[in-house]
Parts: sequence; C-alpha cells; structure tokens
Amino acid sequence: MSEIDKLKKGVGKRLLLWSTVSVIIGLVLYFGSSGTILGGIGLQALIWGAIDAIIAVSIVYKQKEQSIAKITKTVSASIKFDIIVQVVGLIVILVFFQDPYFVGNGIGVIIQGFFLLLLDYSYHNALRNLGKETKDVSN
Repeated sequence: MSEIDKLKKGVGKRLLLWSTVSVIIGLVLYFGSSGTILGGIGLQALIWGAIDAIIAVSIVYKQKEQSIAKITKTVSASIKFDIIVQVVGLIVILVFFQDPYFVGNGIGVIIQGFFLLLLDYSYHNALRNLGKETKDVSN
C-alpha cells in the first residue's frame, strides 16, 4: 500500500469515527431535547454524521489511484467549503437568534464545519509534506 493510500485510509477512518460519534450524540440530543438548542445541535449532528459516513466510506474504499496534486486540490476546495459552512452556521444564529432550536442548528453547523476544517487542514498539510518527500526522493 502506498503512502498516499495509507494517508487516505487514515483520514477516512478518522472521519468515520467522527461520523459515528456525531450520529450517536445527535440521536441522544435530538430525541432527548427536541425543540431546544441541544435538539438543534443534535439534528445537525445526525445530518452531518450521515453525510460524513458516506464520505468516509468512499475515501476508505476508493480504489482509483490519484496524484498528490489532484488530492491536494480537492482538499483545498474542501477547506474553503468548511469555512463557508461555518459562516452559514453563524448567519443562521444571527438571523434566528430568538429561536433556540434554530440557534442550536447554527451551533451544530459550526461544530461540524470546524471539525471538518481541522481534519481537512491536517490532511492538506500531510499531503504537502508527502509531496515534498516524493520530490526529494525523485531528485
């Protein structure tokens, strides 16, 4: 298994763990605190947990070999998306500040976006370092 495949699988497994924890916490919060801030956070944990699980499984089981440059470009775009997601969460909080459930949804979006930002940023740095190592070996 190549270094890039090991890296991809590691990221996929971390994301799968996060998605599992998100779904479990989401179920507890959504059904245990319906209509409250915690219920809103729970709904977002459920939604994002399901989305993250699909992405994680596709990362772990994707067979197609991709170049470091192509993956780095995709992860860079994902980092930008993660930032936009957090801004949307903040907008939801500001627009619906009087409704605790919507505020909770906004907080939930920010939490999920922040985790994905951290994951993508660490993945991006690891890819960059792997790219440098590959260039050093080939020179």
